[in-house]
Amino acid sequence: MASWRVEGGFPLCEPKFVARPGGTEEDDGVLLAPFMAAEGRSMVAVLDGGSLNELARCYTPETFPMGFHSTFLASAPRVK
Repeated sequence: MASWRVEGGFPLCEPKFVARPGGTEEDDGVLLAPFMAAEGRSMVAVLDGGSLNELARCYTPETFPMGFHSTFLASAPRVK
């Protein structure tokens, strides 16, 4: 079974699965795993849906509350 942890034990919010367009396997996509970083800023880790290898990590433009479920960030840039 695959697993992933944020170093330092920082709290995670509910991960969201995003399927790869045209994917054929159940885990073909990425998990977006929001968490609070050490300095109190919100971050999102992008994990491979099958292996849970970390593909990327970024800070968010706003600090989101724990319980990220369906949170709207008004100042977030649009992704094209």
